[in-house]
Amino acid sequence: MVPRLRRTDRLVVGSIDAAAHVLQRRARDVLLGAGLFMLPMVALNLVLSVLAFRHFDSFSGIFAERGYVGVETGAAFMALVVQSFTAHLIGAYAAVYLVRYQLGGDPTIRQCAGVVVRRLPLLLVTWVLTHWWAMLVVLGALSYPGVAALMIMLLVPIVGLLDTLVVFAVPAMMTERLGVASVRRGYRLARLRFGAVWGFVNLSSLIATVLFLFIGFLPTLAQSTHLITFGPYGWLVQGVALELALLVVVPFSALATAECYLQVRVHAEGIDIAMAADRAFGPAA
Repeated sequence: MVPRLRRTDRLVVGSIDAAAHVLQRRARDVLLGAGLFMLPMVALNLVLSVLAFRHFDSFSGIFAERGYVGVETGAAFMALVVQSFTAHLIGAYAAVYLVRYQLGGDPTIRQCAGVVVRRLPLLLVTWVLTHWWAMLVVLGALSYPGVAALMIMLLVPIVGLLDTLVVFAVPAMMTERLGVASVRRGYRLARLRFGAVWGFVNLSSLIATVLFLFIGFLPTLAQSTHLITFGPYGWLVQGVALELALLVVVPFSALATAECYLQVRVHAEGIDIAMAADRAFGPAA
């Protein structure tokens, strides 16, 4: 196998660009594989959308005093927990797929999904270890909606810092066959190129947000310009558009993270040189 991995001089932009190329070339495998893990989340989100639009005619009232999508705080918190864990699983799937592809392989959905399923217990543990603080922030924002905006504004720098320190935990676990030690390994990798990784986390989050809003709210924009109307089924079209947005944005962000993980290892550990040496002289003892 001849690796497709190439060192990029622009670690942040290069990682995002490489992820976009992989998504373009292998969109079917990436999106269908991610979709398998998104089915429970999609079902839950559609149920919440139905509940929301029974109370609201548009998105203007969804984040009012009644809380997230018009349902109780407990249901909203559970929905966000499911979304977060689903993104964690998709991150694992994307890491397995991208690394195998970039190292010259021809991965399939069945192979990569099987690896993720076999590591579900460890993925649950790593998700708890790396996301417990985020769930506390979410619970606080849902419990006190009046100060949620101020809370989010104050915590954004801290959240970005914590995300930077744990962003490589999943790729490290799925690629290097580590267990809980992958959290420490990811932390050490992030520290090797902390400035670049911090910039990657912020830029990829910005791109994901813009892409999600653009795709997810296309039906709303279409109706506002009177190009098309969905009548009483507007809530259903909007719910489907949001799920389609997640189906594109989450795998793309996960691919970019896995590519950034590889590039950090290339820049800091020279794995591209080690692989070239192994191909030329045989594996080291």
